[in-house]
This record gives sequence, C-alpha cells and structure tokens, in this order.
Amino acid sequence: MRVLLHTFKLSILLAASSTTLAAPAIRVALGENKPPYIMQEAHAGIEYELITTTLKRAGFQVEAQHMPNKRALNLFASGKIDATIVADGAIVSEPYIAYKNMAVTLCEKNIRLEHVNDLRQYQVATFHNASQLLGTDFARAVADDSRYSEVSPQYLLNRMLAAGRIQVAISDINIFKHFNQALDSQERRTLCPYALFSPTRYRLAFRNSANRDRFNTALHELREAGFYEQLAQKYALLLENERPYFKP
Repeated sequence: MRVLLHTFKLSILLAASSTTLAAPAIRVALGENKPPYIMQEAHAGIEYELITTTLKRAGFQVEAQHMPNKRALNLFASGKIDATIVADGAIVSEPYIAYKNMAVTLCEKNIRLEHVNDLRQYQVATFHNASQLLGTDFARAVADDSRYSEVSPQYLLNRMLAAGRIQVAISDINIFKHFNQALDSQERRTLCPYALFSPTRYRLAFRNSANRDRFNTALHELREAGFYEQLAQKYALLLENERPYFKP
C-alpha cells in the first residue's frame, strides 16, 4: 500500500513538472559516463534522473551538459553554466546523493589498508577533484604528486589497476564494478576494496539562492514521494536497511 501511495504521489509530481509553461532554462554540468549514476548516451542513470527530474519539478527547462569535474568547476566560475556538482560551496543545495568511495586493490597484491594514511606508500589514482572531495586526511596522504594522479574518464582507473600502473584505485565501488565487467576476461582480477572513507554527499552549486531554494523544495517533495526508492528498484540496486544506499 505504501509503495502504491508513493507511486501515485510521484506520478502527480512528475506530471506537474512536464506541464510547466515557459520554464526558465538552466545550464547544469553533469559528470561523464559513470554507470549506474550517469549513462551519458542513454540520458539516464540514478544521478542523471535525480538532478534533471528535481530541476524540472522546480520549474526549470534543463540543459544538461556532460563534462569532467574540473572543466565544470572552471565553467561555473566563469559564469558559462548555471549549476554544477560539488561537495560544498557558497550557494549549494541540500545533499541529493551519496557515493560509496572505496580504495580498490587487486587481491593478488596482498595490500592491506586500514587507514587513509596507509595510501602514502602506494601508487594511487582516482577521479577528478578527489583531493578536494575526500577530506584533508586524504589530501595529505596523496600530497606526493609522483605517486598520485586524477584521471577522466573513470574507466581508465580499471585499466590502470589491471595493468599494474597503479596499486590503488579510489572510486565509487558501484562505478568501478560496472567498468570492471567491460575489461577482457584475461585482464580481470579479483578485487579487494577497502572502506576508508565516509559516504561522499554531493550537492548542486547555484549562482543564486533563489534557484537553490527552488531545487531544495522540489528535492524534498520527490524524497517524500518515494523517488529514491523507485530509482533503486528501476536500476536493480540493493537496499541497506530498507533504504537506498545512495539516499543521503
């Protein structure tokens, strides 16, 4: 009964979003292809749907642009886009999604990681802007540029780890597992991931507080209508204690 009620409430919200007339346009930067969050060619994915559906519900006509994190931040700073994904900032939304970033190693290498500081002794690669997003302890641990790199697109992390070019890859575990399935069978190795980080909660940065507040209101309405649970079901993701793991 609860699921049916959520479905009914959500259908009303989405219908209202689709009938908005003369909606103002908003240019939002999304990440590059990183299933199950962003499926660039299909215009789909958990994060893609969360952002675009919330913005449409808030009354905007969405112009989604896919690009690396660093380029998105530069374009936002120069005023060429209206919203972008961040962990914090001056005018930011409530958290809309949580990633499960982990330190991934090859089990055959017998690497043991208990603390973030253990990363100092290894060759590490991760996604763009990770040194700004994963906390000060991580930033200190990877301060040696000769042992650390940030790459895009993210499937390169899988190839670099499999080829032995790095010893540790830092990635959301669901993204990493997805791209690992795309490797040749000869390249695949058993993975040993380590949970060194708290969930990374992402927000949208806006140019003004009025747009931010409209987004927050729409996000709250979709949350109450069961949108996160419907996305978990759509993308066949397991719940943790009856809660989607990506729900902040």
